[in-house]
Amino acid sequence: MATLTQTLGARSRSAAAEAAGWLQENVFSSPYKLLFLAALAGAALAAYRNQLEAAPTLANLIGALWLMGLIGVAVGALTHRFNAVTQWLKDRLYNSPASVLITLLIGLLLAGLVRAMLAWAVVNANFSADPQIAAASEHIGATWGIIAANLKLFMVGQFDREQVWRVWASVGLLVLLGVVSFPVYGPFRDRLKPVRRIVTWAWLLSPPLLWLLLRGVGEGGFLGVVETRTWGGLLLTLIISVFAIVVSFPLGVLLALGRRSTFQGVPGWLTYLTLGGVAAWGLVTTTFPNWPLVRAPLEYVLILWPVWLLAAGAAFQRVFKGNVVAAFCTVYIEFVRGVPLITVLFMANLMLPLFLPPDISIENVFRAMWGFMFFSAAYLAENVRGGLQSIPRGQYEAAEALGLNTLQQLWFIILPQALRVVIPPIVGQFIGLFKDTSLVAIVGLLDLLNIANAVVAQPDWLGLRREAYVFISVIYYVGCFGLAAAGRWMERRLRVGQY
Repeated sequence: MATLTQTLGARSRSAAAEAAGWLQENVFSSPYKLLFLAALAGAALAAYRNQLEAAPTLANLIGALWLMGLIGVAVGALTHRFNAVTQWLKDRLYNSPASVLITLLIGLLLAGLVRAMLAWAVVNANFSADPQIAAASEHIGATWGIIAANLKLFMVGQFDREQVWRVWASVGLLVLLGVVSFPVYGPFRDRLKPVRRIVTWAWLLSPPLLWLLLRGVGEGGFLGVVETRTWGGLLLTLIISVFAIVVSFPLGVLLALGRRSTFQGVPGWLTYLTLGGVAAWGLVTTTFPNWPLVRAPLEYVLILWPVWLLAAGAAFQRVFKGNVVAAFCTVYIEFVRGVPLITVLFMANLMLPLFLPPDISIENVFRAMWGFMFFSAAYLAENVRGGLQSIPRGQYEAAEALGLNTLQQLWFIILPQALRVVIPPIVGQFIGLFKDTSLVAIVGLLDLLNIANAVVAQPDWLGLRREAYVFISVIYYVGCFGLAAAGRWMERRLRVGQY
C-alpha cells in the first residue's frame, strides 16, 4: 500500500512538474507572449459574452465543446496517451496556448456569422415575388422576390420566352451525354469500348449542335434564327466561357509546341537580302523625300521605319535563328500576356471592324467569344510549355529509340505526361476565365453580373443589391467548385506527379 501511494505521488509530482514546465515555456517565457495571450483571452471572452446575450444555447454549446476538447487534449498530454480524436485536436486546434484561444474565438465568430446569415436569408426573409407585397411587409431580412420575379432574366437574359425550349433542349442534350458518359468512361470503360468511341464523337460534335440549336436555322417559324443580342444572363456566361475553354485548349497546346519548335529557319542571307531591299526602297520612297516635313520627335521615329525593319530582321535571326513558327508563337504569347483582357475586348469591339469590308459585320457575341479564346490561349500556352519543360530528356530519347516520328512522340509520349502535370494551373485559369466573363459589358452584352446590375436598377426592386449579388455569387461558386472538382478528379485519375 505504501509503495502504491509513493508511486501515485511520484506520478503526480512528475505531471505537475511537466505542466509547470510547459506553462513556463509556452506562456511565461516572454512578457510579449503573455500580453498577446491576454489580448486573445480578452477577445474570446468578449465574443463569448456577446454570443451569450444573443444566442445563449449556441454559445454554451460551443463553449462546452471547446472545453471538452481542451480537457481531452490536456489529459492525453499528461498521460502520454492520445486516441484518434484527441490526437487530431492536438495537431490541428490545441497545439499551443494561442491556438487554443484562437480556436474558441473563431468558433464563436463563425457561429455568430452563420446565425446572422440564417436570420437574414431565411428566418426574417420575404419570399413574395410581388413588389408591392414585398414593400409593404415589415420584415428585416432578405427580399428574395427579386430573384423569383426576374429568374428568366438571370438565366437567359432577353431570350424570347417562346424560344426558351431551345435552352432546355440544350441542357437535356448535355445531361444525356453526361449520364451516358459516366459508365462509358468510368467503371465499364473496357467493356464498352465501341460505345466509348461513339460517345466521344458525340461530345466533339455537341458544340456545333448546341450552337445550331440555340441560334436556330432558316428564316422563321419553329426553327427560326434567334438573334444573339437577346442572349444574356447565365446562358451567355456559359456560352462564352465554355467556347473559350474548349477552343483555347488545342490552340494553346499548338502555341506552346510552336514556341519550342526547332524547325529549320529562314537563312540569314535571305532575311537580310529581302529586308535590305525593302528597307532601301522605303528610304528612297518614304524617308528621304518626307524628312524635311517632319516636326515632332515621334514623327522622326516613325519615318525611320526601314531602319527598324532591319533591326527587327537582325533580332529575328539572332533570337529565333530564322524560325518563323517560334517567332510568331513567341510574339503572340508575349503580346497577349502583356495587355489586360479588357484591352483585348476593346480591340475586338473597336479595332476589328476597321479591318473588315463595310458590308461585313460581326455580332458582339462572336467578338467576345473570340477575344476570350485568343486571350486564354496565350496563358494556356505558357502553362503547357511549363509542362513540356518538366519532361526529362530521357523520355524524348526513349521515344526516338522506339522509332517514333515527331508527331507520334508528342501524341503518345510527351503530351500525355506534360498535360497531366499542368492540370492544376490549367483548371485555375479556366476558373478565372469563367469569372472574367463579366467584362463583356464593354461590348454591349449582359452576362450574369450585368443582368444583376440591370435588375437592381428596376424601380420595383431598388436597393436590393445584396440579394441579387448573393444569388449570383452562389452561381459563380457552384460553377467554380464544379471546375475545381473536375480538376481534382482528373488529377486522381491520371495520378498527377507520377510517371
